[in-house]
Amino acid sequence: MGTFVRTYLGTSVSTPTDSDDYRHLDLEILLNADRPDVPTVVDCTLGLAADPVEAARQAIQAWIETCLVTVLEMIEQRGRLANHFRSGDQGGFAGWHAIVGSATGWSADGSQGKQEWFAEAMPWSTLAPVIAAGLDRPCLNGVRMLVGQGGDFTDCEVRINGRRHEPSAAALAALDWPRTDRFGLARTFVLLVGPD
Repeated sequence: MGTFVRTYLGTSVSTPTDSDDYRHLDLEILLNADRPDVPTVVDCTLGLAADPVEAARQAIQAWIETCLVTVLEMIEQRGRLANHFRSGDQGGFAGWHAIVGSATGWSADGSQGKQEWFAEAMPWSTLAPVIAAGLDRPCLNGVRMLVGQGGDFTDCEVRINGRRHEPSAAALAALDWPRTDRFGLARTFVLLVGPD
């Protein structure tokens, strides 16, 4: 059994990229490279630097801290790399065992309010009924949540198995996360293993 990551910088047959921005990476973890029937974990990430190499480094670091750690934790099962929540736990996701990576992000003023909000509010739990409607696999689903905002600009995104889920994004946008005058963003990743 082999596990590896595929990176998509352009259009791919199995996972088309949804951005031509050189700072955007689409990543897919193959849990068993020898068995195409085994689900994969798909996510996308973005670096903010103008320099392409630095942007790629930022993007990959954010992906490691949020998505990759959930997959490694699913394999390791020690609670060392990411947090575990059972269905009925505070912070849990109804009907599923949730493995949650850290919240990471960036802000123009250096504040970490949006990242702290993800960690404290655990919005995946609140949004579970909306997100659940978009789950398309019986036992392994990846959910990436992102809040980006500054002044009048807001971009909230929820991706389920790499695809945008607009009802969940709208529900995330409606929650009471910290709004700021200067731009900042935060993201986290929830791996749903189940049913719990």
